Amino acid sequence: MTITPRLLLDTSIAQLQTLASFLAEEMGEYRQRSVVATPEARACKEILLTISVLIPKLQAARYVVTDENVRLGACAECEDG
Repeated sequence: MTITPRLLLDTSIAQLQTLASFLAEEMGEYRQRSVVATPEARACKEILLTISVLIPKLQAARYVVTDENVRLGACAECEDG
Protein backbone atom coordinates (compact mmCIF):
# COMPACT_ATOMS: atom_id res chain seq x y z
CA MET A 1 0.00 0.00 0.00
CA THR A 2 1.42 3.33 -1.07
CA ILE A 3 1.07 6.16 1.42
CA THR A 4 -0.05 9.23 -0.45
CA PRO A 5 -0.26 12.75 0.96
CA ARG A 6 -4.06 12.50 0.76
CA LEU A 7 -4.09 9.22 2.71
CA LEU A 8 -1.74 10.66 5.32
CA LEU A 9 -3.95 13.73 5.75
CA ASP A 10 -7.13 11.62 5.95
CA THR A 11 -5.56 9.39 8.60
CA SER A 12 -4.25 12.34 10.60
CA ILE A 13 -7.62 14.09 10.51
CA ALA A 14 -9.43 10.94 11.68
CA GLN A 15 -6.95 10.44 14.54
CA LEU A 16 -7.21 14.07 15.63
CA GLN A 17 -11.01 13.87 15.57
CA THR A 18 -10.83 10.78 17.79
CA LEU A 19 -8.47 12.58 20.16
CA ALA A 20 -10.75 15.63 20.23
CA SER A 21 -13.73 13.43 21.13
CA PHE A 22 -11.76 11.80 23.93
CA LEU A 23 -10.62 15.15 25.31
CA ALA A 24 -14.16 16.55 25.14
CA GLU A 25 -15.35 13.57 27.20
CA GLU A 26 -12.57 14.16 29.70
CA MET A 27 -13.53 17.83 29.95
CA GLY A 28 -17.10 16.81 30.73
CA GLU A 29 -15.91 14.49 33.49
CA TYR A 30 -13.67 17.19 35.00
CA ARG A 31 -16.61 19.60 35.08
CA GLN A 32 -18.79 17.04 36.84
CA ARG A 33 -16.17 16.17 39.47
CA SER A 34 -14.80 19.57 40.30
CA VAL A 35 -15.73 23.22 40.28
CA VAL A 36 -12.06 24.27 40.43
CA ALA A 37 -10.15 23.89 37.16
CA THR A 38 -7.30 21.44 37.69
CA PRO A 39 -4.04 21.63 35.73
CA GLU A 40 -5.17 18.51 33.85
CA ALA A 41 -8.47 20.13 32.89
CA ARG A 42 -6.71 23.26 31.69
CA ALA A 43 -4.27 21.16 29.64
CA CYS A 44 -7.14 19.19 28.07
CA LYS A 45 -8.94 22.41 27.21
CA GLU A 46 -5.83 23.92 25.62
CA ILE A 47 -5.12 20.79 23.58
CA LEU A 48 -8.76 20.56 22.50
CA LEU A 49 -8.73 24.18 21.32
CA THR A 50 -5.50 23.61 19.39
CA ILE A 51 -6.87 20.49 17.71
CA SER A 52 -10.10 22.33 16.89
CA VAL A 53 -8.06 24.88 14.95
CA LEU A 54 -5.80 22.30 13.31
CA ILE A 55 -8.48 19.95 11.93
CA PRO A 56 -10.09 22.48 9.52
CA LYS A 57 -6.62 23.50 8.29
CA LEU A 58 -5.76 19.87 7.53
CA GLN A 59 -9.11 19.39 5.81
CA ALA A 60 -8.37 22.40 3.61
CA ALA A 61 -4.87 21.07 2.88
CA ARG A 62 -6.40 17.76 1.79
CA TYR A 63 -8.25 19.53 -1.02
CA VAL A 64 -5.16 21.51 -2.03
CA VAL A 65 -3.15 18.28 -2.30
CA THR A 66 -5.91 16.67 -4.37
CA ASP A 67 -6.26 19.73 -6.61
CA GLU A 68 -2.49 19.87 -7.11
CA ASN A 69 -2.40 16.20 -8.15
CA VAL A 70 -5.24 16.74 -10.63
CA ARG A 71 -3.61 19.88 -12.03
CA LEU A 72 -0.30 18.09 -12.52
CA GLY A 73 -2.01 15.10 -14.10
CA ALA A 74 -1.00 12.75 -11.29
CA CYS A 75 -2.83 9.48 -11.14
CA ALA A 76 -3.88 8.31 -7.68
CA GLU A 77 -3.70 4.69 -8.87
CA CYS A 78 -0.27 5.01 -10.54
CA GLU A 79 3.12 5.34 -8.90
CA ASP A 80 4.52 7.04 -12.01
CA GLY A 81 2.24 10.10 -11.44
